[in-house]
Amino acid sequence: LRRDRKKVEKTATKISSPSIAEISDLAMELLGKVASEPMPQSPEDKEQFFMAQVSKGEALSSSGASAYPEAACCFFQALKVYPNPVELVMIYQKTTPDAVFKLVMAMMAQEVKQKQARYFDVFPPRDSNVRIKDKSKMEGKTKYKHSEDGVKSDVVVPNRALFATKGVEQGEVVYEEESVVSALLPCAQNGKFCYHCLRAVAEEKAETESTEDVEEKVEETESTESTEDVEKKVEETEPVEETKKSSATFECEKCHDAVYCSEKCRQDAYDAYHQFLCPSSNKTAREFAELTQKSHELAPILIAKFFGTLVDREKKKEIARALGVSDKGDTDEYTTWEHLEIMRYLELIPTASDATALHKLGEVMSASVPGLNEFVTGERYTMLKGKLDYNAFTVHTEGVVPKETPETHVSDTMRDDHTKSAVGISMYLISSHIAHDCDPNVQVVFPDGTDKAAVKALKSIAADEELRISYVDPQQSVEERQKQLQALYRIKCACKKCEADLEAAKAEAAAAPAAEDKAETVEEKSAEAVKTIDPNDEGTPSFAAVAASPTPVSAVEDKAEVVEEPEASPLKTIDPSDEGTPSFAAVAASPSPVEAKAEEAEKPEAETDEEEYETEESSDN
Repeated sequence: LRRDRKKVEKTATKISSPSIAEISDLAMELLGKVASEPMPQSPEDKEQFFMAQVSKGEALSSSGASAYPEAACCFFQALKVYPNPVELVMIYQKTTPDAVFKLVMAMMAQEVKQKQARYFDVFPPRDSNVRIKDKSKMEGKTKYKHSEDGVKSDVVVPNRALFATKGVEQGEVVYEEESVVSALLPCAQNGKFCYHCLRAVAEEKAETESTEDVEEKVEETESTESTEDVEKKVEETEPVEETKKSSATFECEKCHDAVYCSEKCRQDAYDAYHQFLCPSSNKTAREFAELTQKSHELAPILIAKFFGTLVDREKKKEIARALGVSDKGDTDEYTTWEHLEIMRYLELIPTASDATALHKLGEVMSASVPGLNEFVTGERYTMLKGKLDYNAFTVHTEGVVPKETPETHVSDTMRDDHTKSAVGISMYLISSHIAHDCDPNVQVVFPDGTDKAAVKALKSIAADEELRISYVDPQQSVEERQKQLQALYRIKCACKKCEADLEAAKAEAAAAPAAEDKAETVEEKSAEAVKTIDPNDEGTPSFAAVAASPTPVSAVEDKAEVVEEPEASPLKTIDPSDEGTPSFAAVAASPSPVEAKAEEAEKPEAETDEEEYETEESSDN
């Protein structure tokens, strides 16, 4: 009893003022304790189990610090069977003692670590034909995280990449993937694209005819034809085409701003996020929409959509499991949030606009997701924004997209090869792990005209070969590519293309001084050549005289006889003292021979002769 009492007191001391390491160790111990307990399977059994665990946890929490570990176990077990774990965590944060809540969260964190250890054994699915591997382990290199001051920590930074599990030929699709969350760019929010899947909304041409045209046709035929004939003529008249929104277009019945391509998209969007983001639903939602429009940022909208989608997906997965009709792709043991935690992200500095957006986001979603504004802290908001910044792809679909203006510009931080104009941005669970290379072997395309992505091979890919895409336009110069990669993704690219381009740039820079020296030498020799010509020599016209002379229409009647050695210098070939050979000055002053040769009808015209002479003179000189 004495030993048990000391153990309880020691545990209570740890709970009352614990360190991070102590909480982690205790959480690991508690996790091992509950891991062997059987869990209910049927919906009815789960509901009873949940109520029993929550009641027991509340009773233990009120008993004092010594009972906190057991209370945390109860709340953790209740969390395992609850249909919406994120929602329950938010409730725990508001209703349980802080020490108990920290223990529950620590148990969740430890479970995540254990699940992460086996994560890459089950994800991506095998039918996707790809695997995620840590290149650091493959290459025997370990990279550690550094603080802002440059101090090295013990945290290992993985260098994950996506590898093919089988050979793929050029042009083949490696895999296809649905998006986690997507949004239209402001420039595409023009009623021509679906607000949910980003598909171009169909338009139809309405066949109409103006009243004036109809009346005119009636007047023309009324005097000579019967009424039936007139009506028949009017019916057969070619119509004037007008473009109008298709009757198959679906709008939000409240705001009429959100346009969808199908009833399914409209319903899916409403269930996931539009029910609380619709500007016409309430004043808070309208203020949130105005805030995002003024800030020209998509991050608040995407984050709001993400949390709505996260909750909606988990609800649907639980319902599907309960009914026994769940899809294989939706029944893995990992939640969307757990998938997200695996992704890389940019460490951003929180801004005042982030704080404002976060506050409004909490107000907007708190009615539908209780406790979200407490759960989504400033740190989590910034982290999620950094993940979206690093992993978002631009989506290209068919349709007319206006050019971006400063009012519609959002962010340059999107993976884009700049092959087409962008419609929206989207994030994907598998494709987010594809690393950058300026010489990519795959490309993300959108063959269905929606945000559903397909990864297509640009080259033949062998089994176990890494998949690579370009985060920037690969046609840019190496300096511009590296500048953008460093600014947008903090990547210092050392791919083979960059190395080759940098070497070529160095060689070109080294050759530049030699070329300048050579050019100076040529100029000096040209100057010396000019000095050797005596402008006072009447037999040899100066350069100035030649330049000032009028352009001759026809130089010599028979060029072939005059220039017997075309490779020799003209100054050496033409003898100004020879009366049979006219000098440059004489040729320049001679009258046009057009009149003298007017009888020769098949001879070229004067303009043609002039062009021939100028070309030859230029080449000879």
